[in-house]
Amino acid sequence: MKVLVYFQPNRKYDNYEGARMRKTIKGALEVIGATHTSNIYDDYDVAHFMSPEDESKLNIALERDVPVIVSALYGEDDPSARFLSHKSKDGKRTTILRNRALKMLNKATLVLVPTESAKEFLIASGVIRPIEVCIPGINLARFNFSRDDEKELFYRYFREDKNKKIVLAVGEYDNNLEGIHAFINAAAKRDDTVFYYVGSETTNLNVGRAKTIIKNAPKNVHFKNILPDDIYRSLLLNADVFMLPGYNLAGIISVEEAMAAKCQLIVRKSSIFPELLKNEKTAYIAQFSETLTSLCLDYLNGEIQPTTQEAYEQVSEHSLQKFGDQLVNIYNSLIKNK
Repeated sequence: MKVLVYFQPNRKYDNYEGARMRKTIKGALEVIGATHTSNIYDDYDVAHFMSPEDESKLNIALERDVPVIVSALYGEDDPSARFLSHKSKDGKRTTILRNRALKMLNKATLVLVPTESAKEFLIASGVIRPIEVCIPGINLARFNFSRDDEKELFYRYFREDKNKKIVLAVGEYDNNLEGIHAFINAAAKRDDTVFYYVGSETTNLNVGRAKTIIKNAPKNVHFKNILPDDIYRSLLLNADVFMLPGYNLAGIISVEEAMAAKCQLIVRKSSIFPELLKNEKTAYIAQFSETLTSLCLDYLNGEIQPTTQEAYEQVSEHSLQKFGDQLVNIYNSLIKNK
């Protein structure tokens, strides 16, 4: 069996969530000895996509009469892997499945999602193709805490003081930077801590409300574009806190990596699937910015207990081997029933 694993973002940086999801799938297949290709014109028995931007490539696979799988809602912070759009009006927020995404998903032989609530959302949004829950695995060896050389990369790259604590947040850059005040307000009260916000599109930082927010942010707040994979991983290994301050759904890959790096997760309720994390067990979850700020400060002050060990144990259950076995079982079943 040979699998087409296809994701080719059309931008300079190729290491955000969609690309990391692609790497995870390829890594899982390699662990169990399955063959894969990224060439759409190669020979393959099953095709696996993860972006609604790749409908034309999906059509090529369908013309070859091979089963087609689409992984949806795994990397929502990545514009190239995003299936959802979000709207705000009169203080009310709505999340909808993009029309382009719906069209593509309804061409798939099978749709994979990370959680049951994601499956329910797609069904309610009009997806009529079979949907199966498949939690991505993670290579825990890439988060080896004994590797001082990997931890050192962050400090060599950014020249930060090793005595300072680190808070890392990820999200998307938009004109309003919605939810960012939970992050900035915590930074304003902890000048002994550095705060890094990593997003996918800094082109939006020089317009609208975002420009004012960036200009007025405390000096210990740093807004960064997509980082090289090894630098980002080093940042995770050094971070004390991992925040999801935004309102929009975040990517599960970023969450799993933070769990593997034993960062304390402090996240907005709307940024994760309901069953992904448990409040006060594997993360601290809140709805309002003021609460997120307080939780961050309380953790840095040692006033609340860490949930990092239980989070690490949870993510450890999702190994690459287990993920690869699940994928191959899915592929073989589709090929058999073709």
